[in-house]
Amino acid sequence: MILMFVLGWSAPAWADYCGAGRPVVLAGVNWESGEFITALTREILERGFGCHTESIPGNSVTLEQAVANDDVQIFAEEWVSRSDVWKNAVDKGLVRGIGHPFTDAVEGWYVPLYMVKGDPARHIRPTAPDLSSVAQLADPKYVALFGDPEQPGRGRFLNCPSGWTCEGVNTAKLHAYGLENRYVDFRPGTGPAMDAAITSAYAQGQPLLFYYWSPSAIAGKLALVRLQEPPYTVACYKDLTSTNGAHRQGCAAPPPNIAYGVSSKFAAAAPEIIAVLEKMTLPLAELNANLVARADAQRDARAQAILFLEQRPALWKAWVSPAIARRIEASLAGGGPARDQAAAGGFPQGLVVSIRRPVNDAVAALVTSQGAAFRAASHAILSVVVTLDTALGLIPWWLLIGVFAALAWLGTRKVVLTVAVGALMLVVGMLGLWDLMIQTLSLMLISSAVSLLIGLPLGIWVAKAATPRAIILPTLDVMQTMPSFVYLIPALMLFGLGKVPAILATIIYCLPPMIRLTALGIEQVDAEIKEAATAFGVTPLQMLLAVELPLARPSIMAGVNQTIMLALSMVVVASMIGARGLGEQVLNGIQTLDVGKGLEAGVGIVILAIVLDRITQGFGARAKHG
Repeated sequence: MILMFVLGWSAPAWADYCGAGRPVVLAGVNWESGEFITALTREILERGFGCHTESIPGNSVTLEQAVANDDVQIFAEEWVSRSDVWKNAVDKGLVRGIGHPFTDAVEGWYVPLYMVKGDPARHIRPTAPDLSSVAQLADPKYVALFGDPEQPGRGRFLNCPSGWTCEGVNTAKLHAYGLENRYVDFRPGTGPAMDAAITSAYAQGQPLLFYYWSPSAIAGKLALVRLQEPPYTVACYKDLTSTNGAHRQGCAAPPPNIAYGVSSKFAAAAPEIIAVLEKMTLPLAELNANLVARADAQRDARAQAILFLEQRPALWKAWVSPAIARRIEASLAGGGPARDQAAAGGFPQGLVVSIRRPVNDAVAALVTSQGAAFRAASHAILSVVVTLDTALGLIPWWLLIGVFAALAWLGTRKVVLTVAVGALMLVVGMLGLWDLMIQTLSLMLISSAVSLLIGLPLGIWVAKAATPRAIILPTLDVMQTMPSFVYLIPALMLFGLGKVPAILATIIYCLPPMIRLTALGIEQVDAEIKEAATAFGVTPLQMLLAVELPLARPSIMAGVNQTIMLALSMVVVASMIGARGLGEQVLNGIQTLDVGKGLEAGVGIVILAIVLDRITQGFGARAKHG
């Protein structure tokens, strides 16, 4: 007994880590290689060690902080020394880099090969045959070639999503290369949005300048040219990766050091798992092949990880002990761990039908065959947006504040509210958010105006006819309940990153209340009033214009109010596909853990919402009583 007690007491802590029921939490990164390696790590831990694993989504900076706090134990693809959060955690001994999930990775600024050499098979002529280095990008002809449709006269550089560590480095490079005022630093909100934009532009043979890396499905499938940069130096890159750097000199990235980032507490508590991570290195060609296979078959990361374990045992058995290898093989043969068996009492898998592949194939075919037409429509819509942006930007700040105050007075006839509106708009300018507010305001005004133009006649039609009502109301139910993210990606692929897909998504989201409240207002008109009007011999058109619409004005104005509020509520979601403005600032603050930046932009959105709400409510109240 004493001997058993001593042996039990002295047993290594790893034996109890998963056995005690403690989950291993992994960083749920959203780029392809990270997703696959995370899924593979989870399968090995669950099948080989009997661990319960979880994956928490987030951006890299937030997840790095979570590893430092031991809220996340494993970051399966940590690009070491790229962020101040990770470097500070290393200095404090809170995190460690273990092994290498892969080696020989590359990163840089790319253009499609067809821009340099053309693509005879697709009848694409080279548009930049001499382009080979970043130094050439300052040439006006290349600025025009990569032109940003939202900001004429400047090029567009597609950066990493906000909050990724590479985003800050690329922004610093734009400044260091003297391109800051020549190119728009365009940041998509998410990794999938970035990939969709690149894939769509490539399929249509469009000019594109962007940052990317390998391993990835994009690098594995698309023919790309990496632009030359000045050679890497320690001092240069240290300056570029520091938020306090001067950024006067740009250079190429060093050979990437990618490791399994783990919390120090976890490393001490689970040494056998750490021993596996130290050996768990995928050859770059093998990783790229899995990413391409996953993309082609449209599998999720876990399915691809299981396929890898089944097909490449000679590779992964070198990472684990013979005992662990036998457990993994037995698990694969027997259907897997609890995660696989959880659905045993659920819906039969043989009856499951997926629409994923047909939908994706249809969207891809539409992008290839009709992409030019959608891009032409996008440019036409964008010209209206740019015109409105320019017009609002030309209005002096004090005059625009006066316009808002005047609207508040006309709507409410209240001195206190009018002064408050002017003061609130002044606060937006004092917070340094004026230009961002103008961009948000133009997006919201266009979305609201289109929604009103569509919603008012449809609302009248719904109120007047039974058949349209039976069709339109269920459609509105779908529009209001379908998550907006579902239609963001196809809109992005068809119309490109930026404000146009954001406007379309916003219209879909804020149109239903305008239709419903217009129909409701007309339906609630007193039948006796309509009978009296009919007795005087009014025509149906006269009944609508002179009786029903005036009496329905309070309900219609409530619809206008709700449309504007819902359009404004979409600004953060719209920023995920590249719409600039206050929403992008909020998203950037969230993803970089910059609480102050996010709060400032959030205050700006709240102020704009309060001002527009009080003005539209005022006009609605006057319609009700007047």
